[in-house]
Amino acid sequence: MTSPCVAICQLSSQPQEDFDVNTELLILEGKEVRVGTWDAEPRDGGFDVHVLNDRVDALGFMVVTDWEFLDGRAYAVVERRPGG
Repeated sequence: MTSPCVAICQLSSQPQEDFDVNTELLILEGKEVRVGTWDAEPRDGGFDVHVLNDRVDALGFMVVTDWEFLDGRAYAVVERRPGG
């Protein structure tokens, strides 16, 4: 049985000239943090749910709740994929 984890997606706070991505996905699993980053369009803070789901999947997790959006961030409950 897998434990639920929290996924948070936000725009990167790194300076754009030093960092070639503008979006980061954090998955808090126990005491570990999994991080995925990418350059997303548009750069206006909007998040595409399909892209979020794909990024979570690429990290070996699956989304178990709908994404919620608050203060420029996206939040969801995720679980590790079986066998992952």
